[in-house]
Amino acid sequence: MMYYKKYFILTPFKKIRNIMGLTEETVCEKSGLSRVTLRTAEQGRGNLTLESLNALASAFDRNLVVLLYPKDSLSEFSVVACSMKVVSDGAGSWKGHYMDLVDEFRRTLDPRLLLLPPVSKLDLKLKALLASIVLDLSSEAKIDPPSWAENNYFLETPWFLSESDSLKASALIESPVFYRKNNIFILENFLKRA
Repeated sequence: MMYYKKYFILTPFKKIRNIMGLTEETVCEKSGLSRVTLRTAEQGRGNLTLESLNALASAFDRNLVVLLYPKDSLSEFSVVACSMKVVSDGAGSWKGHYMDLVDEFRRTLDPRLLLLPPVSKLDLKLKALLASIVLDLSSEAKIDPPSWAENNYFLETPWFLSESDSLKASALIESPVFYRKNNIFILENFLKRA
């Protein structure tokens, strides 16, 4: 994720260009932007206009989506914010940050908290768990889940969140489909708060 003065870019432009196998020249031709502007955008520098961002999105066969929200509403408890905190504080901090997200979503029922995906630096295992939690919360609130959470985050090795071997059988039985689809197994009280 890159940040321009006013915009968050979820997937860096250079990464998209490389995945699609496009040259700088091809992107410049498709977007109508100069090579200097493209390089500036790929390096996360400068101050791109919405028109330039839209031209790049079109060159990559993507849609540009602009979200407007109050500055104070998503700063602390969104999926993006909690994933950034986990990356910053270390993988072992996920329980506190994820449960803060759960509590805030249940308190506000604000779907914008779930809308954007976690940061790319977040460990796959923790992304899978966060996607499962978001699917669970979306179902609970009877809202459509964000598309990023429906992606395949299947873990090669099953992950039992209960650290006790004696509870693994219970987790196999009790774990909802949102978690099973990612090979994660929880007890039914996982998201319950006292």
